[in-house]
Amino acid sequence: MPRFYAGIGARATPPPILSLMTRAAFALCKRGYVLRSGRAIGADSAFERGGGRDAQIFLPAPGWRGSVSTLHPEALGAELWGRARDIAAAHHPAFAGLSPFVQALHTRNVFQVLGPSLDSPAEFVLCWTADGEASGGTGQALRIAATHGVPVFNLQRDRERAHVERHLVL
Repeated sequence: MPRFYAGIGARATPPPILSLMTRAAFALCKRGYVLRSGRAIGADSAFERGGGRDAQIFLPAPGWRGSVSTLHPEALGAELWGRARDIAAAHHPAFAGLSPFVQALHTRNVFQVLGPSLDSPAEFVLCWTADGEASGGTGQALRIAATHGVPVFNLQRDRERAHVERHLVL
């Protein structure tokens, strides 16, 4: 049975951390873990480069950023997407004021943490945030992870980065 993790983070992740993310994703893939991510520029793309062909890439719209992933609103269905949207709204302080597309971006973050049926939380989240805390879409995913007891390993924190480098990266 596969094990899942969410690989996410800031668009402006530093190049050495992006490289570490790709290497970590590759190592996790070799150990049977399946990546869940969202195809954003930066951290998501770095994880995707190492995440293997079974990676679950959740999109806010079909074909977003050239992806052929079928994990988008039309394929997941209105009922399931609606449930994820409700979860997203409950975890975002100003969800109603966001544009429909930005709401969709935050909704896809729900799937990254909870899985394609919203019933199989990731074993952990591996990420990078600029200040060690959470903002934007990464912050949304980390709030959802906290609500569901999913541990977060932030590569911005020296101790967590060193742990990944020492125990995970081949």
